[in-house]
Amino acid sequence: MKSIEMHIHSFSLRFQFKYRTDFDVFAYIALARERGFTGVNISANGPGYRDLGGTTPPHFASVRACLQEHHMACEIDTSDTRVDNLQQMLSVASQLGAERLRVYTKYQAPLSEQMEWTVRDLKAIAPEAERLGITIVFENHEDFQGAVISSILAQVNHPRIKALYDYGNAQMVGEDPMEALRAMQPYIDAVHVKDHVLLKREGQLWVQGVPMGQGLLPIMEQTEALYAGGLRRFCFENVWAYAARFKADKLPTTAPFSLQHSHEFLNGALLPESEALEQEWQAFESAWQWYQSALAAHGFVIGRR
Repeated sequence: MKSIEMHIHSFSLRFQFKYRTDFDVFAYIALARERGFTGVNISANGPGYRDLGGTTPPHFASVRACLQEHHMACEIDTSDTRVDNLQQMLSVASQLGAERLRVYTKYQAPLSEQMEWTVRDLKAIAPEAERLGITIVFENHEDFQGAVISSILAQVNHPRIKALYDYGNAQMVGEDPMEALRAMQPYIDAVHVKDHVLLKREGQLWVQGVPMGQGLLPIMEQTEALYAGGLRRFCFENVWAYAARFKADKLPTTAPFSLQHSHEFLNGALLPESEALEQEWQAFESAWQWYQSALAAHGFVIGRR
């Protein structure tokens, strides 16, 4: 049997966070424990630290106590590699007891400059990450192909600066997900497990999130390859009704880019609240059930350290 840890990402329940008055970070942690996850990834990206639900040291202490009570590991998300942001978010991560901090670049510039500035930022922040014992994981987030991520991390060359491989984000930049995985694998320390399809709407191509098991990503091939490469912690992410523009000039011919499927374009944010809540919950439940079954069929077991 292949033992792994399994986190859940707070994006999986984004409409529950957004619309329900009885659902917050504390309810989320309790739900994650009850559903069999070993940890949580919390989006703290943006004003108010989003799903973290607070910005003060007393709030962070309360969240940390809740994590400890439920025996849950924690990772948090931010965006923007600028050093002042990463310093601030490393402090938040440290107060929570988080082990990893996800980031991606937000620079708008030619590729060579984006890479240069990102390398500069990550090199500058690496000593602080090392001091705090927190690993910064740099995500392929709808921007760079896998080889670019690896080039950036090779130049940074620090054990506390690693990669986060997203199962589907390579599609936005016209790269087959398995090609991105192979390019990034020497640096991968964290992942987001999800499912996507590609579809056309009003003459434009979109990458659409669908319940896991209903899309075209090679999820178990990816999971097996990552495990073989040494990864032991995965993060489940329900991305139902999320959509992002396809950004590449050329459409690959591999299976994840096929337009032959039954899904239609759906933006959950445009649905009435009650429908968004119900459909997201159904997608979460079915996706987690599917992934647990698929993992078991491939000899994986979820266990705690």
